[in-house]
Amino acid sequence: MKRTRRLHCVVHITLTVAALSLAGCGDASTEQASTSPSANGASAQTEASSGGTQTAAGQDAADGSWLTSGARTALSADGTYRVAWEPIGGVIPDAEPFAIAIEIERVDGAPLAADTVVLADAEMPHHGHGMNLIPEVKRAPHAGAFVAEGMLLHMSGEWVVAIDVGEGGVSERAQWILHVD
Repeated sequence: MKRTRRLHCVVHITLTVAALSLAGCGDASTEQASTSPSANGASAQTEASSGGTQTAAGQDAADGSWLTSGARTALSADGTYRVAWEPIGGVIPDAEPFAIAIEIERVDGAPLAADTVVLADAEMPHHGHGMNLIPEVKRAPHAGAFVAEGMLLHMSGEWVVAIDVGEGGVSERAQWILHVD
């Protein structure tokens, strides 16, 4: 039986260059995703319903979306990108490597540059350390979709998950605070 961790997500955005931290007020439907035990002891993800087609993370839905409606979503620090992610398989496992599906779109509607660089990371600011693995981010089959393999939240506490998007030598970060039980 695989254990999973209960997550509480709060949107938090940090301006990378100036290190100015702003508390965000994300869409309530994207912040209510959590894990809960199912009848058979495994964990199942419960999601706020906001309409749209539901699929497993990382699978294309009929409407072309890459993620489910329960994906965690935030704007990047300067508001250039809408960044969304969720664990592939629906839950973050307890102290085991996992992958996340990521979707990035420019707010102005322009396509992402072909040489866009995406980095995923997580750290525990109160403990002064990050993950024990370095995730590898790969492009997925359609525009704006990526997969980060090798995420690992190896202990309980507050984690800051960050996704950096770099285009034309400029990088912007979107961050989420996760409370892992």
